[in-house]
Amino acid sequence: MPHDIPWRVQVLNHPGSSDQDIRDEPTWTGAHQHRVGVRNRQDRLPGLTHDEDGGELPNSSSSTDATTERAFDAEARQEFEQLKQRQEQGDLINFRDIISGEKDFHLRYPQNRSLGWRYVLDCTEDGVKNEQNWPANIVKRKREEEAQREKASHTADGVEVVDRSGDKQKQNESEDAHEESDWKRSQDENIKHNAAYGVTPEQSRNDEQQKSDYERLLERYTPQEIALLRNLQHEKDYRKQLKRNNGKLKSPQTHNRSTISIDEADQFSPDNWLPRSEHLIRLTGKHPLNAEAEVTTLFDGGLITPNELHYVRNHGAVPRILWENHELDVENGKLKLSMDDLKNNFEAINIPVSLACDGNRRKELNMIKKSKGFNRGAGTTGCVYWKGPLLRDVLLAAGVEEERYTGESRERWVNFQGADEPSEGKYETCIPLSYAMDPTNDVLLAYEMNDVPLPPDHGYPVRLLIPGYVGGRCVKWLAKIWITDHENTSHYHIWDNRVLPSFITEKDGEFATAMFSHPDTACNEQNLNAVVVKPAQGEKLPLTAARKGKTYRIEGYAYDGGGHEVQRVEMSLDGGETWLYCIRRFPDYPIRHGNKFWTWLHWYVDVSMPHLLQAKTISVRAWNVFKNTQPEKPSWNTMGMMNNCWYTVKSEIRQDDEDEVPHVLFRHPVEPGTGGGGWMQPSEENKIASAKQEAGAPQKQFTRQEIEKHDREDDCWIVVGDKVYDATSVLAWHPGGKAAIAGHAGKIHQETSDEFESIHDGYAYQKLKECVLGVVTQKAADFMKANAEASAKEKAQSKNKGADVVLQKHRWVPVKLRERDSVSEDTRRYTFGLPDGMKDLGLGTCQHIQLGFHLKDKMLIRSYTPTRPLLPDSSQDNGLAEPDATTNGEVQTMRDGQGTFELVVKTYFPSDQHPGGAMSNILDCMPLGEEVEIRGPTGEITYSGNGTFDISGEEMKFSKINLVLGGSGLTPGYALIARALLGTGEEVQVCVVDANKSEADVLLREELEHFVQESKGRLKVAHVLSHPSESWQGLKGHVKADVLRSNLFPPAEGTACFLCGPPAMIQKAALPALRDWGFEEDKNVFGF
Repeated sequence: MPHDIPWRVQVLNHPGSSDQDIRDEPTWTGAHQHRVGVRNRQDRLPGLTHDEDGGELPNSSSSTDATTERAFDAEARQEFEQLKQRQEQGDLINFRDIISGEKDFHLRYPQNRSLGWRYVLDCTEDGVKNEQNWPANIVKRKREEEAQREKASHTADGVEVVDRSGDKQKQNESEDAHEESDWKRSQDENIKHNAAYGVTPEQSRNDEQQKSDYERLLERYTPQEIALLRNLQHEKDYRKQLKRNNGKLKSPQTHNRSTISIDEADQFSPDNWLPRSEHLIRLTGKHPLNAEAEVTTLFDGGLITPNELHYVRNHGAVPRILWENHELDVENGKLKLSMDDLKNNFEAINIPVSLACDGNRRKELNMIKKSKGFNRGAGTTGCVYWKGPLLRDVLLAAGVEEERYTGESRERWVNFQGADEPSEGKYETCIPLSYAMDPTNDVLLAYEMNDVPLPPDHGYPVRLLIPGYVGGRCVKWLAKIWITDHENTSHYHIWDNRVLPSFITEKDGEFATAMFSHPDTACNEQNLNAVVVKPAQGEKLPLTAARKGKTYRIEGYAYDGGGHEVQRVEMSLDGGETWLYCIRRFPDYPIRHGNKFWTWLHWYVDVSMPHLLQAKTISVRAWNVFKNTQPEKPSWNTMGMMNNCWYTVKSEIRQDDEDEVPHVLFRHPVEPGTGGGGWMQPSEENKIASAKQEAGAPQKQFTRQEIEKHDREDDCWIVVGDKVYDATSVLAWHPGGKAAIAGHAGKIHQETSDEFESIHDGYAYQKLKECVLGVVTQKAADFMKANAEASAKEKAQSKNKGADVVLQKHRWVPVKLRERDSVSEDTRRYTFGLPDGMKDLGLGTCQHIQLGFHLKDKMLIRSYTPTRPLLPDSSQDNGLAEPDATTNGEVQTMRDGQGTFELVVKTYFPSDQHPGGAMSNILDCMPLGEEVEIRGPTGEITYSGNGTFDISGEEMKFSKINLVLGGSGLTPGYALIARALLGTGEEVQVCVVDANKSEADVLLREELEHFVQESKGRLKVAHVLSHPSESWQGLKGHVKADVLRSNLFPPAEGTACFLCGPPAMIQKAALPALRDWGFEEDKNVFGF
């Protein structure tokens, strides 16, 4: 398989952590998640603020005057082009320029957007801050160049640069192309080929009626005969009454017509703006998204699948395309269509179509031998209504003739290209022109999915939809259509969506090249398939359920390709000795053109409970119009495609410790992705391959602190298993794109290992071995294990969290900017409205929210503590003082439950030296009505009143509290002060040292003075200014030991310190001074 960039590895050798560093490494498993400056599970540095952060638009509607719309569009495009021209000319561009020059079309035209559409700035934080020639950057680069010249071919500490690829840099393209096949031969794979080769639904009834009928029939027939009789009676009538679909119906699936949240897994990828369902199981790590729903969830979604449960297959980042700007090029410019042209100038049809990936059920093959594909389960399908014009009509409008062959009798092909940019070039494929021009094939250019605009993951604004074909041929984000007299030769058409003979196990070498380009290996029409859904994976049935007359409904789905009807589904309880006939249920109006069935079906059969509990297996097979059925056993191929063997569920009798009676446990073959609950186990061949992969690694050890330093694209270390790898050089050629790896840079977590194992084959492990540096220390390994257990527990708890609050720990929720008020020349108070009429933010005292804004490479994220609400909703807390009307009014305005929250943010304006703060300038310039994302609560310190804190799940009580705060780090302390002073029976005393540069930089100064006056001596605040005015009467200078000792409570039982401020102030001044004074981290010193 040829690649544009050779797959070469280059590693900077590293001596490993020193013996002293290894001895000094803390025992991470015994520390709180609030150790100052140590990255926690939420990817925050507790106690430290970020380095930089220490005009309303008219309401728009679909009835806007067309002339006004065109004027807005023209102005917006002109401003955007001017911004691009300035960048190309080398002008220095800051965030205020960008947000002012990139209009949000979503605010203007919400009707043209998919559900949950987000506004994205077409820039990166690094591009604005570090890649432009700001004077500060020029000085920095000069210093780096001087240092580079000094160290020449060695690093600054004398470490030699070693290129592990050796002389491979000089290899020719032929040698590079055969690298994998050569490696496999060296592993004794594919030494020779087999010498034997030559040169050549039943109507539903209520339970009572069903039960009585069953008991009556049991007097004459066996359970199997009853099941057969019912199905035969059903088939007599049901098939005849199925109705034709005229293409003009509405989708009956109306689930989820509101905005959905964004998964935290996407926050550091180019897909950070995409809402995705929490029910989707990610199969290739965080990025790109390849996902499916758990098969029971998919099935329960109904015969017409909800959009958010439909499987997703992406090869890279989802392109962000605007409806207003997208243009479809047909026949190399002969016809160019805007989206409005496509929607308004062609007749559309709206039909239900089942789509399935040809990798559906691949994990079953991977358990036999690892294929080139990732671990898809049985949920990689779905059936939705797709709406759009026929491709035939668009081609005719472009002047394409219908003839199948050219004058030289060569077959004509229609080619398609997507607008995405995957790692191996444009995604292209083709189908015979004759197939596309046949109106009975219903080949569509779809722009709606279940009667709403396509979700971006499914091809917004327009995709190709070929009913009956595999998903890989249905190009998303369609940009170009053209006709040729030969088959498409692009990478993804040749090297993907193929079924090859099992002796070909690699994607390079002469055999692979011959067969991947062979026309008969291409996957086009879907193949016949059927799956058992219920009993579900892990379902338990107690043996006491085996009572006479009691039945169980076994259910599943089935589909076929090419519009062929699934004419029969059979289920066996005895390994295929006998088969029970199953009832089929189609979506309403499933038939097109007299005999085309583009949809899947659901099937079921009722069996007696005793028979089910005695069965060792439950197998299903389907039959199509050709009277063909599925094979019993799988047929392995290197791409793991088109697996359609019998789907078999196995059962076993178990009695766990918590069970009063034994039960039957049902297990499906596999669970998708990294799930390990299926009955299939890795083959001996896979076990041997795993042992080889684990063997061998340098014994140099690396501490957690050392690994976390290497967290950038230009210095990217990852941890897989217990080994440390330098993956920096891999980013340039990684097939899944650099974001798939960069998201794990410098991370000590189990996710990297799980994701790598589920996606990669033996050759990928071989390339990984070339990157190895050494192993993690035992303390780091223990931390990784403990952190994985804690994260799993936290996620399970967050799923059970009530839906009455907005904040979610692992999902980003959009909120709208309602008001922006100036507090001072550079400080603003922002009021945000909560979504969907919700009232409660759900933030504990001292906790933070994370605020996110979408950039093109990842989400810009900053942590803030709201200045309102500061107190719980009155329905959740009765421990607050309300002695008089004045106090009562003050308390009520501070309570949660108002449907809004406020942030006070200092704006770091751009200058001629630097671009200023990213988030603060975006907030200062964004239009009212625009959305940002919030997530949380973050921070595991929660104050519940009367000196009681919950710190990482441990209750601690303090009567005297020291707060060392700096800049914007004041806000979590401010929340604690408010709660401590307003609570009933509160006797807590608080001392505050608040450090800033000047008087103007002091946040919430008036509010703090008010609290001091009302505290009756329980609150003392000392402001320290490093650059005060001449009139300043308070403390001057920086935070030092003498300042802290003069203004804080000394170390004692019941006294604690909480810190939040700039890194230099906290880590280099405050923390050492507090340690010397006698305070101890994790005992009485914590970072907010």
